[in-house]
Amino acid sequence: MEVNDRIISDKNAQQTGFSGNEGDQMAHGIREKINFTFQSDGLNLQGFMALPEASLQRLPSVQIHHGGGGYSTVYEHMAEEMARQGFVGITMIHRGYPGSEGEMEYGKGEIADIGNLTEIIMARPFIDQARMGIMGYSRGALNALLALERYSFFSAGVLWSTPVDMIDHVGVNPWIAEMVGGSPEEVPREYHIRSSINFVDDINCPVLLIHGEVDDVIPVRHTVRLAKALKKLHKSFELKLFPGEGHVWSQRGFETNWRLTVDFFRRQFQS
Repeated sequence: MEVNDRIISDKNAQQTGFSGNEGDQMAHGIREKINFTFQSDGLNLQGFMALPEASLQRLPSVQIHHGGGGYSTVYEHMAEEMARQGFVGITMIHRGYPGSEGEMEYGKGEIADIGNLTEIIMARPFIDQARMGIMGYSRGALNALLALERYSFFSAGVLWSTPVDMIDHVGVNPWIAEMVGGSPEEVPREYHIRSSINFVDDINCPVLLIHGEVDDVIPVRHTVRLAKALKKLHKSFELKLFPGEGHVWSQRGFETNWRLTVDFFRRQFQS
């Protein structure tokens, strides 16, 4: 079990109030919270959406994808906070986690699920299809990045603590090999398709990369390597590395990341 893959400690999650420096721009109430079920690959998966109180114009949206530690209320709180910032906030319970059907595939079937979720969201009359963002943490960032590389839906992405090379990732976390289907020598293609570093040329929108420098679950070298590949290919990106932060973010680190994330999406989605 990925016991160290929670975005923020349980104690700090209870304390986090999203009350950072962006507070003076939190002009929106929440019009509606929607729990919904959707189908993907024959599986029933659970989703959640928070809508801002806004005019009937089409709205920007941000999907938020949870880490390997599982879905928790902090992700719904993040979606609600996105709504307070004027975005439609969307999150889901990935396959294999309580509340959704199926088995975890660690960056394979989950990418098809994101695509199916996005097509469903795009059909909503209040969604601006030209201003759709995606973000994720840890395994959720892996899924978000692979989705950015596969689909042309998204116009911005934010990635917290992202593994980009599955061979390197399993070397540090050998228990993941079972979900991938074996060792790199046994199933090399399964590692290749889950390694976003192989498909960086397919990223066609700005991305913000965030990582803690003392992360011992997904070492910072993953994000540094991604940044170098993006720079080499002249892709648009921003990089934020934080000394003293590990894989589970401190309250201060989480709130800093959140301010950076909201600001990034706001800048990318300016009308």
